[in-house]
Amino acid sequence: MLKKCFTEAGFTVYTAETCDEAIKLAYQYHPDCFLFDYHFGADTIAPVCLFIRNHDRLKHAPIVMLSGDAEQAVDSYDSCQVDIFLEKGGSCYEILAAMKRLLRRAEAVSGLVRGSDLTLDSKNMCILRAGKPDVSLSPEQFRFFSVLMERSQRFVGEEEMCRQVFAADCTEAKRKALNMVAYRLRIKLGMQLARRIKSSKVFGWVYMQPRNRHKCEPTAQSSSFLS
Repeated sequence: MLKKCFTEAGFTVYTAETCDEAIKLAYQYHPDCFLFDYHFGADTIAPVCLFIRNHDRLKHAPIVMLSGDAEQAVDSYDSCQVDIFLEKGGSCYEILAAMKRLLRRAEAVSGLVRGSDLTLDSKNMCILRAGKPDVSLSPEQFRFFSVLMERSQRFVGEEEMCRQVFAADCTEAKRKALNMVAYRLRIKLGMQLARRIKSSKVFGWVYMQPRNRHKCEPTAQSSSFLS
């Protein structure tokens, strides 16, 4: 039921039945968030939570804990270091809302900008795909691309782009430098991703997000998670 609820909301869902399987999936896919039952097979979920909190890429990912025993809340917060403890019995939409709220907070702290299948990591100045680094950018290229993703489907003119990329007015020299940034960015992105950046002499640049063809693909407001 939870997998269906989250998938329909645009999340990519990975499921596990044992702690070892959960750790393997977390290591392989680097999910954006985690939803666990306190009891995981014959064990508690504590070993998986500790693995997440000690992993450089995963340690800030939100963890939501579900349990039918309210007394497990203290251990969930202390030993498992979860973000939210929820008692079983609530609707999947309440769980979904809690997860989305945690993701918004985590993204604000980590400096991530989401755009469908791509995520921008401002701390490392790279593009993530499926939770893994895909393309590293120069500071100017990263600022250029992040502006376009934040304004997805809307044109950004030269004047504004100069201020965002160079923190300067758009002189003729800066205009040429801006065009060079765009040119090198397209090369670094590769043919497939470069097609998403459109330019107009009148309006400037725009990032055109491709339409989702499959229901299970992440949307602009969604992520991947491990349950």
